[in-house]
Amino acid sequence: MKILSRSSTNQSQMPSTQTYLQLNDQLVIFLRTWGAGDYNQKVVDEVTHYISTTQADIEVTTPFDYNESMSSSANRTRISLMLAHDLLYKTDNRTEYLVAFEVLVMYQNKNELAWSSVGRFNISKLQGNRMTPLLQLGSDLDNETLLPIQLIGVEKETCMNSGSILFEKNTPIIVSSPFQCEIVLNDAGDVNQLVEAEPFQSTYWYSVLTLG
Repeated sequence: MKILSRSSTNQSQMPSTQTYLQLNDQLVIFLRTWGAGDYNQKVVDEVTHYISTTQADIEVTTPFDYNESMSSSANRTRISLMLAHDLLYKTDNRTEYLVAFEVLVMYQNKNELAWSSVGRFNISKLQGNRMTPLLQLGSDLDNETLLPIQLIGVEKETCMNSGSILFEKNTPIIVSSPFQCEIVLNDAGDVNQLVEAEPFQSTYWYSVLTLG
């Protein structure tokens, strides 16, 4: 899995999005922090530990049940994120709000890409000369102040979106968080210049993932 990221800030400030590649590039975690710093690694470690453990033992016990409507890989991303949410809620934010995150977990298992997301993240698959949306969250609030739409670690329950697709080798996946703009295809032939923001002077973040 290869990743190229771009971001820009116009008049509205979006917290920076950190990218973590784990498990020999099979797992990518995108984190956007709202609150005190220095907690990122706790989330990364919790997610990575669970998914790496399930690679060795599919029957790992957790407080959370598998969702039978999802694939095994999608359930792994979902439960890993639930564990990270539960950890923050019961420890760091137990008595007062310290930190919370928008998070996207993406896990490549053979020819399947699975994900679980909490927050303002869009996922699109590039097919020929068009982008096919797989997940779109947050644009309904674009007339309001730039605020997180969902967070892990704050409330007892959190709203999470999970799914998965099958893909062919070298398929580009576009992950984005635009604010009052759109991420669109341009005419460049270089995979590193596939997309751009419209209008150009906007607040946005995006990553182009090339699946191996």
